[in-house]
Amino acid sequence: MKRFALFVIGAASLFSGCEAPGTDVNNEGQTKSITYAFHYPSEVLNPAVDVNYTSVRMGLAETLAHTKNEEVEPWLAESWEQLDENTWAFTIQEGITFHDGSQLDAKAVKTSLEETMAESGAMDEALGIEEMKANGQELTIETKENSASFPSKLVHPNTAIWKPSDDKNEVIGTGPFEMNDFKPNQQLNLQRYDGYWDGASELDEVSVLFNEDANSRLAALKSGDADIVYRPPVEDVNTLEEEYQVDTVSSLRTHQLIYQMENPVLQDINVRKALDKLIDRKEVIEAMNQEAVPAKGPFHEDFDFSVEREDDTSDIEEAVDLLEESGYSIKDGVAVKDGEPLELTLVTYSARPELPLIAQLLQERAKQAGVTIDIQLIEQIDDYLTNNTSWDLSIYSFVTAPQGDASYLLNTAYAPDGGLNVGNVEDDTLTEKIDAFNKESTEEKQNQLAQEATSMILDEYYHSFIVHPTNSVAMRQDITGWKTSTSEYYMITNEIGIEE
Repeated sequence: MKRFALFVIGAASLFSGCEAPGTDVNNEGQTKSITYAFHYPSEVLNPAVDVNYTSVRMGLAETLAHTKNEEVEPWLAESWEQLDENTWAFTIQEGITFHDGSQLDAKAVKTSLEETMAESGAMDEALGIEEMKANGQELTIETKENSASFPSKLVHPNTAIWKPSDDKNEVIGTGPFEMNDFKPNQQLNLQRYDGYWDGASELDEVSVLFNEDANSRLAALKSGDADIVYRPPVEDVNTLEEEYQVDTVSSLRTHQLIYQMENPVLQDINVRKALDKLIDRKEVIEAMNQEAVPAKGPFHEDFDFSVEREDDTSDIEEAVDLLEESGYSIKDGVAVKDGEPLELTLVTYSARPELPLIAQLLQERAKQAGVTIDIQLIEQIDDYLTNNTSWDLSIYSFVTAPQGDASYLLNTAYAPDGGLNVGNVEDDTLTEKIDAFNKESTEEKQNQLAQEATSMILDEYYHSFIVHPTNSVAMRQDITGWKTSTSEYYMITNEIGIEE
């Protein structure tokens, strides 16, 4: 496996300043606790704006709907019904309480969703709610437009139901664990909520340690500072199986190359196609120790709405030909047009250590085509991409079908006001196709429209889809009840325990 100095970080700074509760399961009356090492640090816990979805992932808060086996099912909601094109009736489960003991009812749900929409313009746009009415356990939601797949939008962790507080890092939710204390970007300590509606956990406490460095997380597992580790280094997964439990699942995530469409150079489709031709997906998978499969589109091929591009082979000569078609000439190994060399800035992040590696592999091949790529590592990548257009390319990763359909990707990454449309894609024909998808009520027709929209995205090379990675979690042999979520939304649950 190739290793590059850019992302190989020493593990000496292992979780400095963090104190995790020890695990003691043998003595009656003593605390039963685990420590979970997670790779995305969280600055805030407020479910409405936390891009890392910490409250839902760590069992603090829950949503009205969730996914199970890639199907949308009720969660805090008991059921729902579409009354007409723009109106939905939700029945909220009875007998559920928040961590402060207050009852969950339709009014509490309405208040939570209103707070979310007030704090997050992206969620306000995504939900498209015109009006809500609460009566006991019945919540009526009127949407601004016909939205046949509206319940799937309520799977998103930013729609988690909580009691808004002046302290945005105090989350009073309905999950199996309640807050003890929180150190932003370092540690979250949880304690069991005895009144949890779906059965109290056998664990007394959970400590979540945040660390972006996979080698540090692995060191924590080996030293006993962590009991469960999310995404250990891919090159260590096979050897870890000799001593630890390792759960590996095929992820719904896609590693991709995003083009900043406000850059006039990248508005040229031939330049985008040339960059796509420089991506060697087989080389990427080899560098990831075979812990990925090639992405021929944004979605895993198992989905009914998936579309695959036939030709995804890497070809430097073809990339050069495409650049020459657009007026570039290769002079002294540099692609030049109108006297200007083709130089691009690529941003990525190290929370997923393979992403800087992918960036460097692309950088090396681009150099052979006369293209200079400057790589920058960004700490708060989501904020940076959203609030800056000074970058040209980004190696980025997200789950493209967390709700089991194409709605999330199409509406967040390609709709004009989508929260993940950081590349500023504006295509009226594509937008019309997405609008038609949103209004369609039959699954078969929705899948057809999703395929048509995806084909447009692939044909225009708005993004280059690189690989679908696997997700691995390593844990001590005596940990029970862990389930690795393909959507990556659900992690700390009431089912996790320790074998006696």
